Amino acid sequence: MNRREFVKTTSLLSIPILLKSCHWLATSKGFDIEVKSDASTGHLLLKNRDFTIRNISPVNTLIVGGGIAGMAAACKLKDKDFLLCELSEDFGGSSSSGSFNGSLFSQGAHYDHAYPKNYGPEALHLLEKLNIIEYLPWNETWSFKDQQHLIKHRRKNQCYNKGTFTHDVISNQEQKDQLINLIAPYSGKMTLPGRMINSDYHYLNNITFLDFIKSKISVNDEFICGVDYHMKDDYGAGAQHVSALAGIHYYACRPYYKEVVELFSPPEGNHYFINKMIDHVGKERLQPSHLVSSISKSKNGYEVRIIDIKQQVVKVLQVKNIIYAGQKHALKYIYPKAAPLFKNTIYAPWMVVNIVVEKNNALPSIGYWQNEMLTDDKSFMGFTDSMAQHPSPNEQRILTAYYCLPPDSRADLINVEKNKQKIAEVTIARINEYFGVSIDKNVLKVFIKAMGHAMPIPSAGYLFNDKNKIRPDKNMVFAGVDNGRLPLLIEALDSGIMASKLIEG
Repeated sequence: MNRREFVKTTSLLSIPILLKSCHWLATSKGFDIEVKSDASTGHLLLKNRDFTIRNISPVNTLIVGGGIAGMAAACKLKDKDFLLCELSEDFGGSSSSGSFNGSLFSQGAHYDHAYPKNYGPEALHLLEKLNIIEYLPWNETWSFKDQQHLIKHRRKNQCYNKGTFTHDVISNQEQKDQLINLIAPYSGKMTLPGRMINSDYHYLNNITFLDFIKSKISVNDEFICGVDYHMKDDYGAGAQHVSALAGIHYYACRPYYKEVVELFSPPEGNHYFINKMIDHVGKERLQPSHLVSSISKSKNGYEVRIIDIKQQVVKVLQVKNIIYAGQKHALKYIYPKAAPLFKNTIYAPWMVVNIVVEKNNALPSIGYWQNEMLTDDKSFMGFTDSMAQHPSPNEQRILTAYYCLPPDSRADLINVEKNKQKIAEVTIARINEYFGVSIDKNVLKVFIKAMGHAMPIPSAGYLFNDKNKIRPDKNMVFAGVDNGRLPLLIEALDSGIMASKLIEG
């Protein structure tokens, strides 16, 4: 069958349109699907009125949120008196993972690159302490120690665009060269974390990347489409939304166009880093399935109410300090006094669809790690293929599709559960088109993860606004990339480390 026939044989609605309703005709394919979303936990804020209230032993510091930032703070406070509470049943936030029949897969952020020597020492030293990286003096780079998780450069990516395969979403080499030349003067200047970037470049935070590009070179719609893909991939929005500094940083933060940069992608994605931090800290003071529902001032600090979701108990905790590493939009319910600090933060919703496929001899035996797709659904980013990663212990193949949704689709994520069969059908049809063969009969299980606030969009004016500098309470500090930072791993680590230093200081 011709590749395009796969999309003609089914109604391929775009996911944002599909999510608008829960009345689509059910697919007859009946895939086995599991949906994960924290959206349904909101009802606990009402239901918990009937829960038993229990006072628990006070601690010096409470960390709210068990993502990368919260876990980094826990690592720095390892020898101190602290407790960490995470809403979800597992840690990781937007770096979560799942498993099926012994095969691990990512359900969020899923890779990082080797780190140049001029990156921030705080995060690098933590990664070194966790036995994740080591310094290679001969190329002045911090390299990953688990080399089996490095993606072979020749299998890194492939782009599918209207029936044609290319090596990049920017297929016109002349325009790509223009972009590389435009970015070249900033090479080596775009460090991580962003707080280290020289103030001479801060003016680039106040204009959009699209305006910056158009002021320098002549572009067409096809070129902008490719740049938009890159921006959405890291930042959750296109070039007309993200700042010029964020856009330049994407291309200039590592020597991508001068040498091969290590690409690190374990099967579980960036949950690999979470597991390393859990092992370092120990599980005793890390509490999953614990929703911090309210924070109020008390005589010696704060009184915090925490809903133990599994035990259905409200725990009352007295603390001196709080590191708030959770999503800031929830502050209006938890601690309204601090909510105005983050009122202008715009989040990108993401949806991840993991498709577990049994052995299919019709598929290529060696895949590409990232299979970029430019389709009529601008939210669809393509998929990763586990065959390009460290081999699975069995013959399962996991194809993980990513959707970067517009912010106004956030409320529609409530319809994911009712539309799960249609979401799976549309996603699998896209992948069938890419491969030119059907995988429908080989699908063992589908997992869908919906994240309404997956990442902050670094829009014009967003960066370099650390709310800790104007926080209303000295003993409550904020961590996370949604505190004026780029939505990247090193930024998240650094934010947790800096927050712990503020508490200790």
